[in-house]
Amino acid sequence: MKKSEDLIVIGEAIRIERLKRHLSQEQLAEIAKISQSQHISRIEKADVDMRVSTLLKILRALDLKLEDLITL
Repeated sequence: MKKSEDLIVIGEAIRIERLKRHLSQEQLAEIAKISQSQHISRIEKADVDMRVSTLLKILRALDLKLEDLITL
């Protein structure tokens, strides 16, 4: 299955922002109230097409806006 370019861009941006804040995937999952830290790994690798609600939780946990991650 070919990965969506949009998912790749978003996943990489999330990883970069997480690392800037010195957070592990587990810590981000806890702050964002996402039940499985493996899900963060899959999002960062663009292995999953996440729900909008999950994206919003991550954005709030990282104190970001969507436009901080992507340009439309």
